[in-house]
Amino acid sequence: MKKRQTASFYTSKKALAVDLDWIISLGIFLIYLGVFFVAIRQLPTQQSPAAVLLENVLSGITDSTKWSVQKLPLVITSNISGIEPVIVRFPYEWKNFSFRDKSAFDRKDSRLIFTRALSQGKNVLELVTSSEDYTQPPAIFELAASPNSASVDSKRFFSEFQNSLLLRVNHFDKERLSNFNISISGLELKPETANTSTNITALSAQYKLSFTQLNHTSIIVAGYPRIFSYVTTDAKEPHNIDISATLSNYTFFYINDALSGTINYTTRGCAESSGRYIDFYDDISGVSFILPEGGSVSFCAGNTTVRLGLQFPIGNETRYDIIFHQGDYNGTLKYVSPYKTALGIVENVTGLSLQLYSKINGTDYQTLKRSWNYPNSREFGFALYNNTGELFLNYQPKASGITNVFAKEADVFVLDKYATKTRHKLRIKGW
Repeated sequence: MKKRQTASFYTSKKALAVDLDWIISLGIFLIYLGVFFVAIRQLPTQQSPAAVLLENVLSGITDSTKWSVQKLPLVITSNISGIEPVIVRFPYEWKNFSFRDKSAFDRKDSRLIFTRALSQGKNVLELVTSSEDYTQPPAIFELAASPNSASVDSKRFFSEFQNSLLLRVNHFDKERLSNFNISISGLELKPETANTSTNITALSAQYKLSFTQLNHTSIIVAGYPRIFSYVTTDAKEPHNIDISATLSNYTFFYINDALSGTINYTTRGCAESSGRYIDFYDDISGVSFILPEGGSVSFCAGNTTVRLGLQFPIGNETRYDIIFHQGDYNGTLKYVSPYKTALGIVENVTGLSLQLYSKINGTDYQTLKRSWNYPNSREFGFALYNNTGELFLNYQPKASGITNVFAKEADVFVLDKYATKTRHKLRIKGW
């Protein structure tokens, strides 16, 4: 009995050893398979020689036609709606650029001048620049301007300048403004002591005086009987500027609800107030003066005219507006704070250039072969189709004849100078 138990024990032990050997062998085999497949996955995919050559052509075309366009958002947050003249500070040194929608504009002294249909709230425009030239579409603007005058006939507005300083304005066939003067710290600035310049285009007229103390620039935009003026200075200490003018042929005035009414020419009445706005009008037309923050207005009536005084602090750049209008003051109160502008971050958009594609089409075939590592004993050609399937460019210096032709097709994105991308189809063949 004891012998039987001993034999059974040894038989079980032998079976267990066989099982362990089998398990260990299986484990080693599985590990080997895992390592083998990992190693296989790391091996580069083998391509046929023809596929490699076509890939070289594709890379060569892509590298030769790649370019970029810079895009800059301009955000106008508006409190008004309608087509309005807009003037924006533009600090970039771009020489060649455009609005993305190709609308007309002027650039004068680091300012962009244009008209735009604004809606209340946020209006987002985009500017673009690239190595290609931009031209504005031809347009007709309502502005007749010279170094001495600027007029908008449909608004019955005529302004006269002398040495780039406003001299007088006629509106609705009457003289409305004359004897315009500028003073700083009690010192009247004489235009004959300044450097004067004008910059006149179909869209806008600019009249600039450069004094030792400051620069004064007036801008009139086509279609609008308004004078936008800028005072710039690099003085470190604050200064107040005083502007005076004689106004004629107005019946009423408005500063605010508490200070308004009929102008009393008989008793030579005066009025003054702190504030940014004053308007003079009659039963046909009027003129509004809109000042920056911290301004004050005053006037005295005498005989048949009003002597107006405006005072406000000036910084690096300070703007004030003179707006001639029809009707009373209700039409211009909204221009006290019409809009705010902000430039966003420049975005660099990349794509392929049709102009560079055309340049390839005129390049010597052997030169392209050498550049794209294509054997001299073999040939290639390619064609570019636009997003509607129309053939745009066909580069095939040699016919394929009766032979094996290998082909490759790829979607490419063409980028125009206005930063618009369109999908095109590039077909390459080699033999």
